[in-house]
Amino acid sequence: MIQVLLIDDDVELAELMRDVLTKYSIELTAVHTPNEGFEALENKKFDLVLLDVMLPQLNGLQMCSKIRYSNAAYKDISIIILTARTELTDMVVGLETGADDYVKKPFEPRELVARINAILRRANAPEEATAAQLPVLDAGSVSTRSGLCVEVALEGNILQIETQRAQVRVNGEKLVITSMEFELIAALAQRPGEILNRDDLLDEVHGTSGIYTRSIDALIYRLRTKIREAGASSDFIRTVRGRGYSLVGQVNSLTST
Repeated sequence: MIQVLLIDDDVELAELMRDVLTKYSIELTAVHTPNEGFEALENKKFDLVLLDVMLPQLNGLQMCSKIRYSNAAYKDISIIILTARTELTDMVVGLETGADDYVKKPFEPRELVARINAILRRANAPEEATAAQLPVLDAGSVSTRSGLCVEVALEGNILQIETQRAQVRVNGEKLVITSMEFELIAALAQRPGEILNRDDLLDEVHGTSGIYTRSIDALIYRLRTKIREAGASSDFIRTVRGRGYSLVGQVNSLTST
């Protein structure tokens, strides 16, 4: 079963969610404070965390940041932010601190299950798929990211994006990135060399154009940081002031199923 950790101080909601998610082959472990959450993460391997914003001691956004920027084994776990508040700030900050997605309370159980499954499909994409099996296409002929594989060279560095495996590699080293970070770089890889504005990118990442556009900047920053930390000496993502972002470099190969 899928192992999910819920960190929420609403005891009744936790019990209800446990009963509902069990029907979808999801085993829910519920704790009610950040300290209990960190303890659970230390003692058990989970596939995903459901993290409420309004928590005692430490709010959910702060906890999300602590998880992401820790050196713990669980720092790259998938995280969905739960919020009953209507302020856009919670959602923007949640994405900026490293959450993979957010869900507004109250929510339909099937919506939550769909979000969980979508994130875990990307996180657990099979390693055995191979780009060598894909036919080579002209860059202008690719209209979908399904099965897309792009290799870009820049100043001796190689960046590879493979959507079939939901992987990004820099000079052969696989990056550990969130699902939203992957969706963002995959959108850029679909049209290498073209400038995409924040609204276009946000629509690709979350299907909601024009609302949380500044969160794109935070995702770009995190991607650049991870690419540099993997050893790249060049910036593959170029900022075009006032217009947006572009994936730059020499496209060595662009393939698609």
